[in-house]
Amino acid sequence: MNENQQTQFPAPLFLRIPVSRLIFLSITSFGFYEAYWIYKNWRYIKERDGLNIRPFWRGVFGIFFCHSLLRRIHEDKEARSIQLPIFSPGGLATGWVILIIVSNIVSHAPGIVASIISAFIPSFLCLVPVQNYINSVEEKHSPGQGFYGWSSGHIVCLVIGIIIWALLLIGLGSEM
Repeated sequence: MNENQQTQFPAPLFLRIPVSRLIFLSITSFGFYEAYWIYKNWRYIKERDGLNIRPFWRGVFGIFFCHSLLRRIHEDKEARSIQLPIFSPGGLATGWVILIIVSNIVSHAPGIVASIISAFIPSFLCLVPVQNYINSVEEKHSPGQGFYGWSSGHIVCLVIGIIIWALLLIGLGSEM
């Protein structure tokens, strides 16, 4: 193939990233990445389906839009024509919202240790089955396309997380 020629892949249906990146960035960013994940998937849906929505705000207010996002992914006709989903959108979205609320409650407890513990409340686990489904569908939809690369959004989430972790560790050191 000539170096000027590029393989043309169909547009992705959803955000295809390694599950390990979802987990790593969720923990590193104290869950901030999960809002970005919701935003990116809504953005793919908006562009593909021509919806008049604001994905940014759906990411910011993810606890209100997670149910509809997971239901939309679950019921997507094009994705279902490739592979039927085996996850429960309502159960996973409800679990995610509950874990986000619990994490926020724990983070407001006195002491720096509570903030650190809140980072490890695994709300991201409710998104893992959905990401596995997306990855499986995308592999069949566009074989060989590979995962979505590290974007500026991924880097911003990582940097924010590193700053928060550094501040928490400094605070933990000053409490001892």
